[in-house]
Amino acid sequence: MQRQIPFKGQKDWRVARYALGGIAGFAVLAQLLTYLSLAALHDSPYVAALVSAGLVSLLMGIPLIVVAAVQFRRAERLRNQINHLAAHDGATGCVTGRGLVQHVSGLERRRRRSGDSLQGALIHVRINNLDDMGASFGPQWSDELLQFVASTISTSIRRDDIVARTGPASFDVLLIGATEAEADHVCARLTKALVSSHFAADGKGVDLALSVGGVLFDGSIDLERLHRAAASGSVTVTAEAAQDIGFMRLPSA
Repeated sequence: MQRQIPFKGQKDWRVARYALGGIAGFAVLAQLLTYLSLAALHDSPYVAALVSAGLVSLLMGIPLIVVAAVQFRRAERLRNQINHLAAHDGATGCVTGRGLVQHVSGLERRRRRSGDSLQGALIHVRINNLDDMGASFGPQWSDELLQFVASTISTSIRRDDIVARTGPASFDVLLIGATEAEADHVCARLTKALVSSHFAADGKGVDLALSVGGVLFDGSIDLERLHRAAASGSVTVTAEAAQDIGFMRLPSA
């Protein structure tokens, strides 16, 4: 037996019926409280009116304030959940390009307030054989490879560094406050972890084909400019031909 789903008009009528019932109930309650106040304070009708008005206000106001507070908290939690989902990639758990922009916007606001300059680096990592993986083993293994690479990157960087998925097969790693030596160290560790890792798709080992590039910045952060520079300067890295990644340096944006 199929369950009957009520029409929207039926729901609207139910809400209206409850609202009308609540109004009628409060009206009766207000009249009853007024009568009782006048009966108890028949010598002071003005005081009785004030007492009845105060009681009615409390009985009506407190539930409305509680309901409004609960709904506000629910709306706030829902808004935070939506913002979290919008700022994080569902496949890898990394922040999205939008989330990275929001993070950088916060850094820029703090920089303008403090007057300090920002320095650091951006590392670009691209999986060159992601499409081949999907074509050979199925799209689910493309997601597995993305998750594997994202996890490897996340465990190879510093605690405060940000990993963002900025393309179907690419990641950007933002290193705020990193010197050139620190950026070289992180990039070398990250590259070594990726090229020496072992990924198996459907029981078969797959060699990763990766391109890595890096760019240094000093001043404000222009994400689009940094991304283009790191991507254009990326080089192919393999376990057989591992090489140092030469960081470009950009002036203040």
